[in-house]
Amino acid sequence: MAGAGLVVVVTGASRGIGYSIGRELAVRMPGASLYLTTREAQNIQALEATLRRDIGVSSGNVKFRMMDLKDKRSIAKFVDVVKRKHNRLDILVNNAAVYHKPPSSVHQACETLPLYSKEVEEIIKTNYLGLRAVTESFIPCLAQNSRIINISSHLAQLAMFSTSDVASAKLVDSFSNPNLSIAMLDSLVKSYLASIKSGNWSSAGWPDCAYSVSKLAVNSYTRILQAQLTNSHPKLFVSVNAVCPGTHHSKMRQAREDTISTQDSADMISYLATMRLEGVGDCSVPQTAVPKGEVLWHDLSCTRSSARDSDQGVQSAQ
Repeated sequence: MAGAGLVVVVTGASRGIGYSIGRELAVRMPGASLYLTTREAQNIQALEATLRRDIGVSSGNVKFRMMDLKDKRSIAKFVDVVKRKHNRLDILVNNAAVYHKPPSSVHQACETLPLYSKEVEEIIKTNYLGLRAVTESFIPCLAQNSRIINISSHLAQLAMFSTSDVASAKLVDSFSNPNLSIAMLDSLVKSYLASIKSGNWSSAGWPDCAYSVSKLAVNSYTRILQAQLTNSHPKLFVSVNAVCPGTHHSKMRQAREDTISTQDSADMISYLATMRLEGVGDCSVPQTAVPKGEVLWHDLSCTRSSARDSDQGVQSAQ
């Protein structure tokens, strides 16, 4: 049976693209053990019933589990369940995230600074710090040829910084630094949070949209983690990539023609997740052509946009 013995985790899978990715992987890998997480424990039975209606017997290998990325104990409890039962992980899709609409102006944000600061902290804790905590907890049990996919966003581009501003230009240089380490990235994120609390994020060069900053941090973390795992576990052949799903988000301003359907996006992300998995994915792709440490658009082409060059120089990843 396709996927027999493999273990898959998709976070933030109660709705939207996370649910669709989980559903698609369950159909493609009926022999695997799939764990789909939600932060609302009371919804688990309803989610499992919905999945049974959607895909029938293919849902038999799927379990919904509660995990809140803002709660370290919740993360540890979930990871421990998977480790004790399987002691391996083959696919991790980090989709769980929080979005709060950014203020319409710096003035408006300053007027409601306590609320804005609280929202920013929740976004960073969930989208970046929580994602890191889950990922790093699973590293010790990563299986050979495993893959980690971090869901990014079209909003996470260096072009959001204004290079005409000295402070913004310095931030671009920091995020673009090829020697950027996790400690340095953490320092950048901490400085961002501090600037929000003090109300001077704009003069410090940061944009108003915390979601963009969190996903930019995820993109940087993706590249750093790939380099680390390649050096520390060279025989595991782990691939780590970030993908902009390209789907419509109800809380964001997006032209419909600029988006793709949730199912099309789930298909492409599932294709990437199962690439070169024997008996499951496309094994015609040469090992050397498998994306590693990349930030990809939904068509799996690479994005390397920068504040200095607004062209989305896209290089094929296949």
